[in-house]
Amino acid sequence: MGDNGIKLLAIDLGASSGRVMLGSFADGKVEVEEIHRFPNGPVEIAGQLHWDVQQLLQEMKQGIAAAAGRYGPLQSLSVDTWGVDYGLLDDQGELLYAPHHYRDQRMEGIASVLETALPPGEQFKLTGNQSSLINTVYQLFADLQGNPGLRGTARQLLMMPDLFHYMFSGVAAAEQTIWSTSGLLNADSTVPSEEVLRRLELPAELIPRLVPAGTVLGELRPALQEELGTGPLKIIAGASHDTASAVASIPYDSGSVGTGRISGLNPPQPAAAFISCGTWSLVGLETTEPVLSDEAFACGFTNESCFGGTNRLLKNITGLWLLQETQRSWTEAGEPLTHQEAAELAVNLDRSKADIAILDPNDPLFSTPGDMPLRIESYCIRTGQPVPQTRAEIIRSILESLALSYAGTIRELEAITGRTVSCIHMVGGGIQNKLLCQLTADATGKEVIAGPVEASAIGNIVVQLTALGAIQAPEARRVVARSCTPVRYQPAVSNYFYPQ
Repeated sequence: MGDNGIKLLAIDLGASSGRVMLGSFADGKVEVEEIHRFPNGPVEIAGQLHWDVQQLLQEMKQGIAAAAGRYGPLQSLSVDTWGVDYGLLDDQGELLYAPHHYRDQRMEGIASVLETALPPGEQFKLTGNQSSLINTVYQLFADLQGNPGLRGTARQLLMMPDLFHYMFSGVAAAEQTIWSTSGLLNADSTVPSEEVLRRLELPAELIPRLVPAGTVLGELRPALQEELGTGPLKIIAGASHDTASAVASIPYDSGSVGTGRISGLNPPQPAAAFISCGTWSLVGLETTEPVLSDEAFACGFTNESCFGGTNRLLKNITGLWLLQETQRSWTEAGEPLTHQEAAELAVNLDRSKADIAILDPNDPLFSTPGDMPLRIESYCIRTGQPVPQTRAEIIRSILESLALSYAGTIRELEAITGRTVSCIHMVGGGIQNKLLCQLTADATGKEVIAGPVEASAIGNIVVQLTALGAIQAPEARRVVARSCTPVRYQPAVSNYFYPQ
């Protein structure tokens, strides 16, 4: 296949919004264009939080039809989403009920039961995943405990991107990068963990066949081809976890990727860390194999699969969710603030006269929807810190807290791996907040290389290009580097960060 005029679709579905993105590949470069953006969020059904899958599907179809009508024949389509959530199909291949949202609280009552059978440390050694109430293994255990009848009616479990790929193609498969977030696979994400399934009495038959990122599943269902006017475009299981897609887009400098073995380095090689910055912040670096040390577990790191078979050693940090929820609270109070206005307030704040508190972004107080400014006030009172009084002070507290959290995580990565982090690649929508990028450089003392903004969509696209045979896998990041111009932030000497 030549490299002229290839057009394909990346559907990038986040926890707060989704986008249908057109990718165009020509002359060795990728360009992306937003075709359709739509909101996403939980819906409450009978006191529990769910995803409105049918509405999301309609939004995706609207974007696909618009792209086909505007640009003509498309080669392929792939969906990437957040991790851990899933839908259950019955023996007719139909959804049993709307998939639960990871912030639903049904797991709280069963966590102690699960962890008695499978303690967190053993979960980590077996699967590489840090234990968390939101993990698929906790959710599935809670579902089967709360509704034993599911054992007789549920036939397959499909993670969210797998579910949409199934809706589009009729082919059910378990893509490895998304399943690597589940707590149900072995540590290298190649097969289900028999020990986990046995200990928790989870049915192995729920797990479809595992496929690597970049697998062509089939073609768009004929009825959908006719409905959407697309022709027979291919459905590809790409790097279906949005962080895996984002990391696939990182245009590492030559020699800085840092995927050498953790053990046996003589001398240890420098490595480039990454921060995928959005509603969640994922801070980590790539390794050739999972890192299962006691130190990694104690520091809260998890291991997930990358496109090409490498490993992501990373920590999940509650990211711009704090600011998003704060802005939502202000909007509901009749005082809306755009992202640009919020950034300007924080930049123009006289830091020497401000009441700035340092928050732990992962404190449980901040984990669920609610009045975030009130929760920040409560946290400050609990921790004996000054309460931010103005909107600018609240925003600045959030951004500085994130930067300091990133810095602490980078130091932990260096200690665990024995490698010096040479620079930090920040990708994702959060890098549009230039102050956050600069604060991160200042807090870490590392150069921050920011870009691309559309990391998940671009990573999704280059993985599809490898599946189509348009490029070879080792070329994917060079394609991104030719296509995007990063912004570099140098650390500045600053006196406003709290002592470490």
